[in-house]
Amino acid sequence: MKNKNYLRANLLAAAAISSVLAPLAAHAAEPAVADAASEVDQLIVTGSRVKRTVESSPAPIDVLSSVALDKTSKGNLLESLNTLLPSFNLPNVATPNVGSMIRAGQLRGLNPSHTLVLVNGKRRHGTAFLGAGGFAASAPADLSLIPGGAISRIEVLRDGASAIYGSDAIAGVINIITDHSDQGGSVSARVGEYFEGDGLTKVFKADAGFKLGSRGGYLHIAGEVDDQKIVIRNSPIPSSFLFYFPLNSAGQEILPSGSLSSSPTLPAGATPNPKEATRDNNAWINQGAAPYRLEALTLDIGAPVSAKAQAYGVVTYARRTSTAPQNFRHPSRDEVVRALYPNGFTPVEGIKEVDYEATGGLRGDDLAGWDWDLSSTYGRDIVDVYVFNSVNPTYGAASQRDFHVGQHDYSAWTTNLDIKRHFDWVVPVDLSFGAEHRRETFELSRGDVQSYTHGGAKILDGPNAGKTLGNSLGGSQALPGYRPEDEVDLSRKSNAVYAGAAFNLTPAWLVDVAGRYEDYSDFGSTRTGRITTRYDFAKGLAVRGTISNGFNAPALAAQAYKNTGNQNTFVNHVLQVNLPEAIALGAKPLKPETSTSYSLGVVSSPLSWLNLAVDVYQIDVKDRIAQSTTIRQDSFPAYAAQIKALVAAAGFDANDGVSYFINAADSRTKGIEATVDAVTHTDDFGTFRWSLAVNCNNAKVTDIAPTPSVLAAFKIPVFSAAAQTNIRYQAPLGKEILGVNWTYKRLTVNVRETHYGKLKRNITVTTPATTGPWAGVVGEIPYDVGKVWLTDLDIGYDVTDAVNVSLSVNNLFDKKPPKVPTPGLAAYQTYSYTNNGPVGVAGGFYAASIRYKW
Repeated sequence: MKNKNYLRANLLAAAAISSVLAPLAAHAAEPAVADAASEVDQLIVTGSRVKRTVESSPAPIDVLSSVALDKTSKGNLLESLNTLLPSFNLPNVATPNVGSMIRAGQLRGLNPSHTLVLVNGKRRHGTAFLGAGGFAASAPADLSLIPGGAISRIEVLRDGASAIYGSDAIAGVINIITDHSDQGGSVSARVGEYFEGDGLTKVFKADAGFKLGSRGGYLHIAGEVDDQKIVIRNSPIPSSFLFYFPLNSAGQEILPSGSLSSSPTLPAGATPNPKEATRDNNAWINQGAAPYRLEALTLDIGAPVSAKAQAYGVVTYARRTSTAPQNFRHPSRDEVVRALYPNGFTPVEGIKEVDYEATGGLRGDDLAGWDWDLSSTYGRDIVDVYVFNSVNPTYGAASQRDFHVGQHDYSAWTTNLDIKRHFDWVVPVDLSFGAEHRRETFELSRGDVQSYTHGGAKILDGPNAGKTLGNSLGGSQALPGYRPEDEVDLSRKSNAVYAGAAFNLTPAWLVDVAGRYEDYSDFGSTRTGRITTRYDFAKGLAVRGTISNGFNAPALAAQAYKNTGNQNTFVNHVLQVNLPEAIALGAKPLKPETSTSYSLGVVSSPLSWLNLAVDVYQIDVKDRIAQSTTIRQDSFPAYAAQIKALVAAAGFDANDGVSYFINAADSRTKGIEATVDAVTHTDDFGTFRWSLAVNCNNAKVTDIAPTPSVLAAFKIPVFSAAAQTNIRYQAPLGKEILGVNWTYKRLTVNVRETHYGKLKRNITVTTPATTGPWAGVVGEIPYDVGKVWLTDLDIGYDVTDAVNVSLSVNNLFDKKPPKVPTPGLAAYQTYSYTNNGPVGVAGGFYAASIRYKW
């Protein structure tokens, strides 16, 4: 611990020194223009069929270099984007489940499914798991599966672009440009851990480029292995919470008072079981960060086939395993088979995932004057879900302990033809046309028989010995398996044609228009359009704006999804929307989400070394897809009898819960984004690069889907008030990132400050406290999990031209999220951190890296 404190003290001192020197050096010499221009003038290919520079783009685009991504010292690309982009948000998932192992980020506060991911301009396939990152109806592309060594840069378009790219491009587009280098390479290693000494993380990367033949062919190979151990931040368990059966005056085991599963306490006249003295008071290990291992490989290849044509291809492959511990099952619970787990058990959800994608194509120029690109991309994601260290109590001592819960399997095959040409007519015009065909498939397969069946065994021992276990306990505990009736095998096709034209009406005025028609086999056709314009009033001052409409096709998994899950005391059903049982409860076929977007911005370079941009936007989304309110009698006690009859009439047990996916609501998101970057060169203190990026974002629900009459009769809202609140507070209302990069000879220091704005959360209190600040409070208790500053620091040194070493600290001052108000604590908690805000519970992290390049 002494060495760790010494390291932290030195890193903090370096940060303080750089912060002091930087403002002083800003006045030491005139800035040089060349380096600033080289940052700005890079060609971009996202958001238009015409190549432009960042400086001349008619839409807001962030360009992130591979160096910037690597310097974040984050575990994967998702976390790097969250670190660098204020418009991007990677929420933590409150519940440690599959959705916390397969995460997803938001752009401009919208759902992950509203952001399109491209690789070299080609659509990336989505994840097979519905509910990534805790977003119930989302199955976006998983950015964490792409190795960092394969990336040359990333272009992030913060604007609607469905008319160019099709479904999903409502909030924007993330285009990953892979490294096509035909020479050189690098190997690197990073090892780190959290301040509390856990979460050991190892990241190994390697990439290399090779020439193919003598005509300009290339092969670039990149690989990565990431390994992170578990992080645990649970509180100790109060002594009042009993693990074992208490004893009566005769020394016999009896049932505790309170709820056996959630709040067992000592009855009057009883004594604690002697086993309580040796119990593990840190048995809950499910708040922190999930362990994982990722192995990824990318091949990027290209070669000329003629003087005017080139063949190209990109292959990505990733394999990931991860686990997430669940709530500890103390040994007195009915679902604990004490012959197998005498001291209770912690079931652990897990995934084994394989993901791959291959793109092949031919492109060329001057085919009757036209540039052309013909490509085909096939991607597939397979997620096998497990639960380990569990039990099916209805099989007694004959139960399995490890279960295969089932498999999610998604694939997408997309073929594109793009052609474009420049004309010098009355005004210069760039025309583009294209067509796309896509076929998607989704399969959900059943789990092990014991994972979902009732074995008929009764409780073997204890005060409840001989008691029949209910249907809700038939299945693997923590995560029951998918049943035969849950299996689905679904596919759909879509065809699209699109066109675009960019007009330089004057040397200062650009107008870019695009239109797209797309037809889906499962819900029909949609038309989208986009007009973007930019006017340069003078060198270094321009205005830009876009009006567009867009759409998001329902995830194929959402169209097909159905699941039966066991809760502690009841069975919960998520119904496929076209099932008769769902229709009887008000379900309707899902429609695509549609959007209308407006943006207006000003870009300026008032000085040769200073660049400014401010953009305001409004995004209206209609028919947002979400999960309905769960229809269950306990949630609406005033109509309990009627709801039980309603659920039973639909073919389920009267105590069961039922929900389905719906087009739930319309929303309006308004925001403002601002970026400032500058460079200062000095004679004596090196070079300083400054950046400030800000996003202020506000969302509201503008309309709610009408509640079906079958539910309205019993005051059951089809989309609850709590769910509506989630739309507004999915992302912080503001995020600001301030960065300083100082380069002095062979030394580089990066300091980054990130501020997260207001982010509301609520707990619901039904039984009021009798003492303390919340005494007598019933209902919603709001609290804020935002309004926090994080400091990141990276210090690098070039030992030689080929070798670089660095030390980095993320969350330098070990900030943690606020604790949950006391009335929101479970009986087994003395405290609990809020784990569904922008800041994770793990705290500060430090790492050392070494990189060799040639």
